[in-house]
Amino acid sequence: MTTTTTHPRKTTMRLAAACCLVGLLATVPAAGAQEHPGQAAYEKVCATCHGPEGAGGLAPALAPLSYDADYVLAIVREGYGQMPPISSRELSDEEVAQATEYLRAPGAAAEASAPAAVQEAAAAEHPDLSGIWQAVNAASWNLEAHNAEDGVPAGLSVVVGGSIPYRDDALAQRQANYENRLADDPVRQCFLPGVPRIMYMPFPFRIIQTPDYMVMTFEFAHTVRIIYTDGSPHPLPNDFWMGDSRGHWEGDTLVIDTTHFNDQTWFDASGNFHSNQLHVVERLTPQGDNHIMYEATIADPEVFTEPWTIRMPLYRRLEENLQILDYDCVDFFLDSLIEGDGEPQ
Repeated sequence: MTTTTTHPRKTTMRLAAACCLVGLLATVPAAGAQEHPGQAAYEKVCATCHGPEGAGGLAPALAPLSYDADYVLAIVREGYGQMPPISSRELSDEEVAQATEYLRAPGAAAEASAPAAVQEAAAAEHPDLSGIWQAVNAASWNLEAHNAEDGVPAGLSVVVGGSIPYRDDALAQRQANYENRLADDPVRQCFLPGVPRIMYMPFPFRIIQTPDYMVMTFEFAHTVRIIYTDGSPHPLPNDFWMGDSRGHWEGDTLVIDTTHFNDQTWFDASGNFHSNQLHVVERLTPQGDNHIMYEATIADPEVFTEPWTIRMPLYRRLEENLQILDYDCVDFFLDSLIEGDGEPQ
């Protein structure tokens, strides 16, 4: 268990939150025989982030766990911070208790935990998109063709057809956004970029693939996308910065349908925008081992006259020992608010 100077119960709550955030609603079948019944429950919810046997991975280690099952159950049911409550439909009381016991001594199980086998099975059925990827273009600054400015590289349009089909009554808002872009861009205020903008920010991101969901982890602001490919429907309407993503395969192409957005994100740093009626359909098609053709079709009848599409390649990063690092924009944003006397501007 990771040790900190905070109260041990608060530490446990944070670890439980990190574990369950990625595993929420995901059902990953375990591979091989299971000696300990809690191993299957652990792999069902937490193994993708916390690694085999709770040893740590994308999130901190959980094992050996020393807290009682009743307390862990309370955290799972009530949620904490950004973690929504996990209902008994996703993880029963008995499964929580079993997973808690398993994490006390996970090495006692006869079989190693399943994530490696799960990913191998996923790769055998569909193209394996796992790896670290990045867009290399100027779309994050402006999706349409634009000249270079101070700190902004010139770029060709990534919009199929060249320009975005705005409604006449939306053009004034787009122009106002552009004129005030240095102050009003939500990303400059450290809000999440939204979809599809997060996919072509100038930072790498990692894809983790299993049969039932894909996880995308981004350098910018520790953003995480969970894309369920288990056939589950979109939930009831909600107000999300990143929307709710459900995926399916069409041959070798991963198709991602994302809905339930708020209206607070932009498509780029130049002020191209949308309403809360935004609907995005992305298509990721491998073009060999180290390229993915990325397309996103955008529909929003309140802002655009018709759906429109962006298209660009994503490139696999091949550097030795490459890893996703941190871009903690909150720290930079707070620093920008403080002048010499330490008071906010």
